[in-house]
Amino acid sequence: MANETLDPALELPRERLSQVRAEQIRALYRQAPLAILSGLVVPIPLLIVFWGAISEALLVSWYASMAVVAAVRSALVFAYRRAAPEAADLAAWGNLYVLGTIISGSVWGAAGVLLFVPGALDYQFFLDFILAGMCTGSVASLGAFLPAFYAFLLPTMLPFLAIAVVQGDTVHLAVVFANVFYLLAMSVFARNFNRSLTESLRLQFENLRLVDEVTAKKDEAERANVAKSRFLAAASHDLRQPLHAMALFVSALQEKSRESETRRILDQLTLSVEALEGLFHALLDVSKLDAGIVRPEVRGFSVQALFDRIGREFAEEAADKGLRLRLMPTRAFVHSDATLLERILRNLVSNAIHYTRTGGVVVGCRRRGGDLRIDVCDSGIGIDPSHFTDIFQEFYQVGNPERDRDKGLGLGLAIVDRLARLLRHPVTVVSVPSRGSVFSVTVPRGDTAAIEPEPPQPAEIIGGNLGGALLVVIDDERAVLEGMREVLQQWGCRPLLAGSADEALAQLAAAGQRPTAVIADYRLRAGETGIAAIERIQSEYGADIPGVIITGDTAPDRLREAEASGYHLLHKPVRPARLRALLSFLLRA
Repeated sequence: MANETLDPALELPRERLSQVRAEQIRALYRQAPLAILSGLVVPIPLLIVFWGAISEALLVSWYASMAVVAAVRSALVFAYRRAAPEAADLAAWGNLYVLGTIISGSVWGAAGVLLFVPGALDYQFFLDFILAGMCTGSVASLGAFLPAFYAFLLPTMLPFLAIAVVQGDTVHLAVVFANVFYLLAMSVFARNFNRSLTESLRLQFENLRLVDEVTAKKDEAERANVAKSRFLAAASHDLRQPLHAMALFVSALQEKSRESETRRILDQLTLSVEALEGLFHALLDVSKLDAGIVRPEVRGFSVQALFDRIGREFAEEAADKGLRLRLMPTRAFVHSDATLLERILRNLVSNAIHYTRTGGVVVGCRRRGGDLRIDVCDSGIGIDPSHFTDIFQEFYQVGNPERDRDKGLGLGLAIVDRLARLLRHPVTVVSVPSRGSVFSVTVPRGDTAAIEPEPPQPAEIIGGNLGGALLVVIDDERAVLEGMREVLQQWGCRPLLAGSADEALAQLAAAGQRPTAVIADYRLRAGETGIAAIERIQSEYGADIPGVIITGDTAPDRLREAEASGYHLLHKPVRPARLRALLSFLLRA
């Protein structure tokens, strides 16, 4: 019975049909307590009305039968709840429930015969009223599953109609006609109710399926993103290693070479290395921002000091292109991170110069209530408004489909966007193609009374001998070690090269000397880190020995760990001049 086909108009797939039918059977059992209670309460008016009109023993026997049926159906419901059947087992429970409704309907149908009082139309109409009312209620309690509804409807009403037909008079035939029409109407109502419920269940399961698909796609995308991040991190690390070694060897060659032709070739090689360094450092900036390890240091400072630095940095580049670069004088103060805000403006000015052929670039400020809006205006090629969202994505460049490196890397505005969101400084753009663009950054104005002096920066001491310092270099790349040997020896250092902390400690023990500083790669062999290597050497020779971590990693978790170590952190490829400046600062400190 539970396997009968649902409404054909719905045309549900087999799998969905099975799910819907299972939910319909569950609905039957949810409604069962009310239906069983009705079977005990509704007969009471019949007993009261018919008491004395027919045999009391017959009435009591009939009600006792109703109570037995209610008890059996209650036991069925209790057993169902204890079993908590899976969807695959619900068909059998549906069959049992239908059987219960047949028995219940049959007992009600027996009332249509046993309580039929010949010649007493008032008793007959009351009986008909009660039976029809039970059928009406069954639409709600049994309409979820049509086999159960028909299993109750027909046994309940047919005996009464049969005995009414036997009477043969016009009144009874009219009653039969009215009841048949009523039964047909109830069948239509039940069918419509069932169809609405079935459609609702179908949509529910369809939505669940779509949610599962979306969840699966999301999980797949996240796994792909994690895999991509791991691949890029590994590829970045593996590419940075030889590039770092190349930069060291190129620096060593420049120190040794005196021939003009060789110097020219080395200068071109240096430019290529620096271009690769620029790309890797831009990617590193994006990785650090995404990793959440960049923490703003907000303070009040003068905008003019920031403008002065940008003007000095880009004046020559603008002049080489025949452009005018103007930074309008200002007395404004802002409340932000000076370094990060300067990075935002540097990227915007660099972009403006790159994409401007004639005219110039103007940088100025406007007050906007409690904020200051800093505008970078250019007379360049402009941007179509349809690209305003895309230009802040990585590697997206308008007018550079051929990926000409001379036109930039396509990471400047991506970094601007991340920094602006980190600082909560809105960035807007207004542009007209072929006429120019205006990029604006809105920054909170600072209180001049709370302006803090800029923190002193260590001087970059480039020249001079490093005084024979014993520098331990730990790296598992032989090419990097050899490159470090070359440059450190040229700087007057005594390099001690090792591939691990154990090897470094063994060499130090053999030399019987205390190291001046330790330079370690972050990721070493056998899971060892440069942090652990430095800590082991400090534990052996003194915690005051400076440590420098050099890493080619861009993985967020490793970047966070390296930043949190407290050691000086350099990212591969490291420019030798920067390494020399840091070593000079550490040794003189």
